[in-house]
Formats: sequence, structure tokens, C-alpha cells
Amino acid sequence: MKIFVVFIGLLTVLSSCHPKTVIYVQNHWPYCGGKLPDSTEINGRNEVFSNHSFRVTEGNKTRLIRTDEFGFWKGRLDVTKEITIMDIDKTFSLAELKPKYPLPTTSSATEQPLYAYLTPEEWLLRCSLDYVSIGALCSKENIARNGKIDTIAVVINRTCFTGTNPIIKYIGPKPK
Repeated sequence: MKIFVVFIGLLTVLSSCHPKTVIYVQNHWPYCGGKLPDSTEINGRNEVFSNHSFRVTEGNKTRLIRTDEFGFWKGRLDVTKEITIMDIDKTFSLAELKPKYPLPTTSSATEQPLYAYLTPEEWLLRCSLDYVSIGALCSKENIARNGKIDTIAVVINRTCFTGTNPIIKYIGPKPK
């Protein structure tokens, strides 16, 4: 019995070496035109990115995480190492994502299409542009700060009219 109590105590100490980390993911949509915006609409809107998978790399270890319905993931990360968070869609090629994200259809065959798939070059460019923007989830972004992190807030900047679909672009008319 004494050995069991010592074992539980040791396990508790070892598990507390990596404090719990919370990752909070939001999508940000800019104001896309149309009616005149009020003061709350001019800067766009944020919404939680719920039930979505991300690839997290800690040093040389990789694992998948999934946000809950409120955009949160809670778990243990070794924040003394470089951490990379990448949207799971960014780990696939354009050809692999097309079946997952079909183009929205127009109501009749004579209408001009409003959407088109990105070209492979645009997909790579979009990925590299995401890398340089703060909080983006493509390529490496070091989010470890002095070995201590309680909450990591990540904002993914979206484009107008495409929602969370990462491989299409809007080619229709812009609202006035």
C-alpha cells in the first residue's frame, strides 16, 4: 500500500511538470461590403473555429488535436520546445482537398461561376502568406514564450465570401 501511495505521488509530480495548456482558435472575417457598416461591423467579426483538427508539433513530436464546439483545446504541451500549430487542411495537397471542398454551384448553367479553385501556385502562396501574418496556422510559428504558456489565442484571417473553405476563391461581382 505504501508503494502505491508513493507511486501515485510520483505520478502527480511528473504530470505537473507540463502544466495544462489551452489553445483557443477563432476565425476572423473582414467587412466585405454591401450595406454601410455600423461601428461594430467595420472591423469585421470573429467566430470560434469549432470541431476542427490541427497538427501540433512540439520539437520533433507531432500529434493531432481537435477543438471543441467552443474553439478550445485543453491538454499538455512541452512549451520549452518550439511549437508549431498547423491547420490540418494545410497538410494536404490541393488535389487531395478538392473532394472534401466541392465548388458551390450556380443556380443555372448560363450564369457565370462565382467561385474557382485556387491554382497550385496560389495554394502555396496562400500558405506562405498565412505564415507571415500573426496567428496564422500555416508553416512554423514559434508560440513558446519563456517556457510558460497558459492560453494560446490563435486568429485565422479569412477571405470574403469563401467561409472556411481554404481552396476556393471568389471570382464573382463585389457588393457595392
